Amino acid sequence: MSHLSCAHFRKGDLVEVLKQENGPSTSTYYAAKVLRSNVKQRNQIFVEYQTMIIIGSGCQKCVTELVDLASVRPMPPRELNKCFRMGDSVDVYCDNAWQKGTIKDILENSKYIVRFHGKSEGIVAEQCYLRLHREWDDGSWVPPLPEQNMSSSMDMQSRKVKLKTKCSKRKSEPMIGMGTSVEVKSDEEGYKGAWYGASVIDTIGNDEFLVQYLTLVTDDETAPLREVVKKDDIRPCPPPVSSVVRFELFEKVDVWFNEGWWEGEVLEVQYGFKYKVYFSSSNETLEFDHSVLRHHQEWNNGKWIKGKSTKLGANLTNQRTKFSTGTIVEVKSDEVGFQGAWFSAIIVKEMGNGKFMVQYHSLLTDDGTDFLIEEASAADIRPSPPHIGHAHPFKLLELVDAWCSDGWWVGCIIKVHKNLEYTVYFETAEELKFQHCDLRPHQEWIDGYWVAAAKVKSKMKELLEGAFTSQQLMKKPGGRIPRQLFWR
Repeated sequence: MSHLSCAHFRKGDLVEVLKQENGPSTSTYYAAKVLRSNVKQRNQIFVEYQTMIIIGSGCQKCVTELVDLASVRPMPPRELNKCFRMGDSVDVYCDNAWQKGTIKDILENSKYIVRFHGKSEGIVAEQCYLRLHREWDDGSWVPPLPEQNMSSSMDMQSRKVKLKTKCSKRKSEPMIGMGTSVEVKSDEEGYKGAWYGASVIDTIGNDEFLVQYLTLVTDDETAPLREVVKKDDIRPCPPPVSSVVRFELFEKVDVWFNEGWWEGEVLEVQYGFKYKVYFSSSNETLEFDHSVLRHHQEWNNGKWIKGKSTKLGANLTNQRTKFSTGTIVEVKSDEVGFQGAWFSAIIVKEMGNGKFMVQYHSLLTDDGTDFLIEEASAADIRPSPPHIGHAHPFKLLELVDAWCSDGWWVGCIIKVHKNLEYTVYFETAEELKFQHCDLRPHQEWIDGYWVAAAKVKSKMKELLEGAFTSQQLMKKPGGRIPRQLFWR
């Protein structure tokens, strides 16, 4: 692995440190954060590991170390939901680090057998604990990432290169001729603004084209629809944009719906890779899967420009807090033993006077025959929080929501174990062990906005400091989720 001799990492950058603990043929990568880059030896930097922890004298702290720059690389972006093939070189997350291996067999339920170099036996790993192995070579990833992800997530200082180029003064305009794949904008009532894929059959003069649609058919459904369209209603097919783990709140997108692409904006990010998209043309909000969305791009003066989000987020802040029938929400419980826990639900009726009838997604009636429906106050209702991807391990003392007893409970990471497992501490001084998939970053709904909790709440912090001082956390047994746990 080489590094950019003209580049350096800055304080706070997230990196991975290569350690070859079992010989030069093995590769293990540990997540770390740069604490100081300007050391006397310019080929070394000072880092703090995120998963290597020292336990002693009633406290825990992350390991810090001065490491060679040649063994440090940027934190590679995660590619979630990626399928692997036999023989793929991958990294497996185990023992608090990424270890290089090879896919030897493919099992059911998104599981794989991975074998490490020099070992005859393999391990079974779930897909979420795997990533395609890449080397950081002279400022780029090998094999390369999709074009959009080629730049590192950190801000690297690139080497200065001067290029002398000659450009023609003549403006280059794309040619649309016979056989060109295009998209055509509809002006038909009920379909205005939608774009449909087509192929140019012929040109008519200088400003009209005869096109044949790819998804639209004639009235008798016997052949693809053909029609003459104006130059202003036709554009080349937009270039592909690298897929993303999730689309952002209020991001401008195109949605594949009714055989065409419709422009909208993400109004709500839901669990299960689903989104509520708002269409200004019809003033409608509909729910869609991740797979039918693409980044919105504008065709402007012969160039594709990424669509910018409008002020929809600001305009709809109040609308989002005025819950309506069909809205997916979370409801805070005030029942004894469940105070402070948040449960997913859908609003089924507006009762007036700040009251709503909600149906829970995970709570059942006493006889267990149907999902529970009950009345809830607006003060105890919040929108379903946007999904925040957290592919990398949670950190010590990070505030999280833990999924337990069919709801989300607020707690704090006090131990980082192997294999993406954590001990979470709750306000009653109880602690439980959770897997990575049962946790999510904690967010607060404040004044109509979601705010990520970057630091532990002061009250929880005081409790933790007291607990560490008295070594209570090391002695308390794990157990069932306590009932009176959480602050309101």
